[in-house]
Amino acid sequence: MKTIKLEKLLMWLFLLVTLILIGWYNLTKPSILILHSYDKDYSWVRDINTGLNRVLKNKYLYQVRWYYMDTKRHPDVKYKTSAGISARDLINQTRPDVVIAMDDDAQKYVAQHFANDPKIKIVFGGVNKEITEYGYEKANNVTGILERLPLTALSESLQSARSLQKLNHPIRIAYLGDSSETVYGDANQIKQFNWAPHQLIDVKNVKTWEEWKSSVAELNAKADVILLTNYRGLQRSATDATLVPAKEVVAWTEKNASIPVMGGNGFFTEDGGMLAIGTSPFEQGEVAARKALQIVMQKMDVKSLPIVASQEFIVTMSGSRMKNRGFSLPKVYEAAAHAGDQYFE
Repeated sequence: MKTIKLEKLLMWLFLLVTLILIGWYNLTKPSILILHSYDKDYSWVRDINTGLNRVLKNKYLYQVRWYYMDTKRHPDVKYKTSAGISARDLINQTRPDVVIAMDDDAQKYVAQHFANDPKIKIVFGGVNKEITEYGYEKANNVTGILERLPLTALSESLQSARSLQKLNHPIRIAYLGDSSETVYGDANQIKQFNWAPHQLIDVKNVKTWEEWKSSVAELNAKADVILLTNYRGLQRSATDATLVPAKEVVAWTEKNASIPVMGGNGFFTEDGGMLAIGTSPFEQGEVAARKALQIVMQKMDVKSLPIVASQEFIVTMSGSRMKNRGFSLPKVYEAAAHAGDQYFE
């Protein structure tokens, strides 16, 4: 009888020690907070998360928490400020080892407030603006990957378009975007790029749906191609701050633009556009995740991990819309879209 009681006691002691060790292990595991500027249903965020999860596969070795600020659907400053305060409160309460901060709003309203914090490391991704906007050039706890439009690839695709090769003048490019901060970052990249032998004739950032429509009509008359990056921040009118759905914007633009419209982000085709050559969201996620693991698992000094710019791009294409426009490219572009499972009929 005493032997049985001793065995039970030892068994319960073993279970207790095991639970304590498991609890201690979970409490002491490195922690990573993934902070998104936008919502999880946004295709850009969805694909970044695919890239993050490709690298963050061994979650038993570290804790991962996700937080979405949802500022794309709520672009007013009051909401962004409140969302930023909530995210900063979460960081102060949980003190993650690394914060992976995605897109510019996460930097402006959250991450930059922790620059040079000795207890938190920051890895950014999806940043369209310059790091000086956030004081990161002076921070010793920040690294990441910049989001840069693949403008060389876009320029080369225009050079390869058969319908545009027939023009007897340089291809005239016009850029149109909403007035959100991220899109202003895109506009600056486009202004600074050397488009030769093409000609950049206009760069427009507009706030309302009416302005967008009138801008498309104006650009029809003076450009050969319209380039878009983002359009999710368009207000219905000057008196109605309701955002116009992305698919409505793209459908109307495709119908009313008399010249080809191209996207600088892959989701343009998913929204109903003809063709996009965009920064790879998968690369943004993968590079940021690798840097985070180098910090928490390999104990690498953040200062030894240089800030890099995006190198990869994706091609997304709608075959039927390309045909309707009479816009054709060499087969390698279609092959690239198929390879990325981004070819739509």
